[in-house]
Amino acid sequence: MTGSRPKKGPGGPVFAIGDVHGCATELRLLLERLPLTPETTLIFVGDYIDRGPQSRDVIDTLLEVRERCTLVALLGNHEAMFLEFLGDPQSRAAGMFIYNGGSCTLASYADELGDYRLPPEHVAFVRELKLCHEVLDCFCVHAGVPPLPLEELDVEQWRDELLWTREMTGSGYRWSKVIVHGHCQRPEPELEPNHVNVDTGCVYDGKLTALELRTREVYSVPRQAREPPRYLRDIRSRRRAIRFQGSIPVCLVANNKALHCLTVNYSEVGMYLRWLTPSVSPKLEVGQRVTGIIGAAGPAQVRFWGHIVRCDEGPEGPYYAVTIEAATGC
Repeated sequence: MTGSRPKKGPGGPVFAIGDVHGCATELRLLLERLPLTPETTLIFVGDYIDRGPQSRDVIDTLLEVRERCTLVALLGNHEAMFLEFLGDPQSRAAGMFIYNGGSCTLASYADELGDYRLPPEHVAFVRELKLCHEVLDCFCVHAGVPPLPLEELDVEQWRDELLWTREMTGSGYRWSKVIVHGHCQRPEPELEPNHVNVDTGCVYDGKLTALELRTREVYSVPRQAREPPRYLRDIRSRRRAIRFQGSIPVCLVANNKALHCLTVNYSEVGMYLRWLTPSVSPKLEVGQRVTGIIGAAGPAQVRFWGHIVRCDEGPEGPYYAVTIEAATGC
């Protein structure tokens, strides 16, 4: 077994808590139900941010609760995308952070003008998140692990699998420890002999769940109130969301043809595209319905549908403004 694997044999209760996704109200209610003492261990399986309205409050709550008990915070795929955004806000990887709910996270840090500032202790918290943690008879990770012996698992080599896999449900592989994970929302926690899934989709009108790993006792808090989507917005602009600069590949599908484009700028509610293959006919028209995929091949891709709202002709060919009316991501 290779990589950094902190081991601990706690004497008090050990809870695994599923994906929070900006649901700070539900997180606080859940923590009030748990028997928190200095001997309690809380293991969060990642995805604290994005989609929900209170990402900043979630991290504030985690920083507070670690003063009361042992906190083990694991890296989720959404925090991994956030780190890509922090490293280069104009990169393609940063664009996938925005399209997978990241604008909502930035909005939770923004002032009334839409300028966001990240507290240094929050950035440090995200940078220090761990890929995995072993405790009792459990191996805890965000998404899952490949079907190979844990003692042979190099966590850095298999980083993408640990953060992104959706292959745990139905897996018949028996590891030497029970794999505890989130990432795949279910109505109820999955309690299988070889793996446990504690993601019960709070941000999708489900509930936030904690599982005591010794007794398998389940604690849950339902979503309290669904709020309208929230985006980073500059009130000096008439746009619903701030546009980011950067070239992200987009495949539009219209008239049964795939049209390959790159973004000039984009937000979670729209994008301005440069068509890469203008020789292909027919061209698009204002009002035309389109579907498509945002991002290169990989698990962070986002599928969407929307309409063309503007057509421009440039020296390199057509440019299109697209409004996004619905999207599904990771």
